Amino acid sequence: METSSRKPKNGGFSRRELLQGTSTGIAAALLTSTASSWAQGAQNDRASAGAQKLAAITPESLPKAWSREEIQRRWQAVRQKMKEANLDCLVVCQHHPGEMISERQDGDADIEYLTGIPLPFKWVVLPMEGKVTALSTNQIRGAREEKLSQERGIDVRIVDVWSEGIIGAMKEASVAQGRIGVTDLVDASRQPEGEVTYMTYDRVLKAFPQAKFQPASYLIDGVAALHSPEEIAVLEKTTQVGELGLQAMFETGRPGVPQRVVWLAMFNAMVNASGERPFRVSVRADGPGNSALNRPVEEVMRAGQVLSQECSGCVLGYGSQVNHSVVVGSPAPADWDAAAKDSLDTFQEMVSAIAPGKMVKEICAPYDKRLVARGDKPGALVIHSGGLGTLPRGGSAGVVGQIVLQAGMVFDVKPAFRLKNGGTAQFGDSVVVTENGARRLGKREMKAVKLS
Repeated sequence: METSSRKPKNGGFSRRELLQGTSTGIAAALLTSTASSWAQGAQNDRASAGAQKLAAITPESLPKAWSREEIQRRWQAVRQKMKEANLDCLVVCQHHPGEMISERQDGDADIEYLTGIPLPFKWVVLPMEGKVTALSTNQIRGAREEKLSQERGIDVRIVDVWSEGIIGAMKEASVAQGRIGVTDLVDASRQPEGEVTYMTYDRVLKAFPQAKFQPASYLIDGVAALHSPEEIAVLEKTTQVGELGLQAMFETGRPGVPQRVVWLAMFNAMVNASGERPFRVSVRADGPGNSALNRPVEEVMRAGQVLSQECSGCVLGYGSQVNHSVVVGSPAPADWDAAAKDSLDTFQEMVSAIAPGKMVKEICAPYDKRLVARGDKPGALVIHSGGLGTLPRGGSAGVVGQIVLQAGMVFDVKPAFRLKNGGTAQFGDSVVVTENGARRLGKREMKAVKLS
């Protein structure tokens, strides 16, 4: 690396060059550099092969859309739950879980699940029988999403007043005297008071005085938490996109470099790989990865700091998180080796314990045991859902601990242990629950890394 005063000290690239990384090929260069492919301590044949395999991911190599069969499978699964709940129709509201607002402004878990498209629908009406109606603004007219929706059998309607569109679709479905479930009315994910607009809901209620409306936020979550083979294949690609972000972090993280530079390199690497905006890129030195609030920060890294992150790629709107704390420069914190070992060992023990029929609190036992031994409280967040965020996030405590694992669930296992300097040793990867246990979706070697 040149050290002339004419070259910036942020790894050889100016801020303008990094911001233009997509067009200049800087991010691609970061991915293919062989000088320190997986950083010090990770240069071996297996890691190199993994890096080459990950670098081969491009938007052209990924699926362009969910299949028609996959979308209709989801409708069938939701309708089965509606039948069990004795519902004649489901009215689905646009919903942004709290953290997802900061992750993807255009994201919407329930509507995206039913349509396979993140934009631009605001409401969906799903009757037990008949057509599925999606309401949108005129932005969809002539767009690829309009044609794709029609091919999937979705009745796309462009409306100016949402209540009028909902009322019209419900009348055509002949549910004026039926039982109507409404998602996100109350107890929505991270929104206990719901997200349904008062005026819209009031007008719909008055239009159907003989119908019985009830909250149904739980219904889609339970279905979407179980992934099909097509979804799992996409989540595996998503995880590898996230690992490309980690690889860019390994390439750029060093003392004297602003954390912003690392963030931009990771963001560009994932965008170049998938063609989609990452679900989440939050990086922080000497602090939890999420404390950067999903944005680049101007803090300059110092020798001996621990860089942690929440890194989630995105493919077809689905995200999956990976975590890999690293030491930048030397000397490493005195308690780093022990904390890193605890995190890596806990990760392996938790993944080995995963099996259908077990409760979340059971697989969290190794984590809780080490937390208590360190003087911390058990029950810390260690499970982070994949896909559209339908599996609740948490640990052994509360309702999350009572969740029974089923084959097809996908989530990030990410045990974290605090360091005395405020940093965190955290290693995590997305895993899928299989009939016989669990399988990692990531390809990188899970080991402690020190960036010299």
